[in-house]
Amino acid sequence: MRVLVACEYSGVVRDAFIALGHKAVSCDILPTDVDGPHIQDDVLEVLKYTKDWDLMIAHPPCTYLSNAGARHLYPQGVLNEDRLAKGLEAKSFFINLFNAPIPRIVIENPIPSKVFGLPQYNQVIQPYEFGHPFSKKTCLWLKNTPPLWLL
Repeated sequence: MRVLVACEYSGVVRDAFIALGHKAVSCDILPTDVDGPHIQDDVLEVLKYTKDWDLMIAHPPCTYLSNAGARHLYPQGVLNEDRLAKGLEAKSFFINLFNAPIPRIVIENPIPSKVFGLPQYNQVIQPYEFGHPFSKKTCLWLKNTPPLWLL
């Protein structure tokens, strides 16, 4: 399977897919931290000139979309127009990833702020459910993929 791991420079997810025998490539605007197949570019540009991906795992930036950051939209009760604009730009990026011409897509992000109206996520997972000692609600938007616990 050809796997594109969007918004990843660590190579962790990419290398996990490679270890399972898949042809995986990470893509981020930053260079990769470790050697391995990596495209340093805006993933939306990459999607314009590379085709035939079977699966995309995406980790788009959550700074402006996360529910945790929603309190910064109205500091002292006044709308922060700059933050709102950045949130709308982040939503556009998210939606473009979600609508990419790839048959199977998984997008990972924290609980989103309702202000931006992202599509409903399909699954919420916790790191401790997978052997890590941490708690952090993580949402998964799944397109033609089963929930994580079924894998």
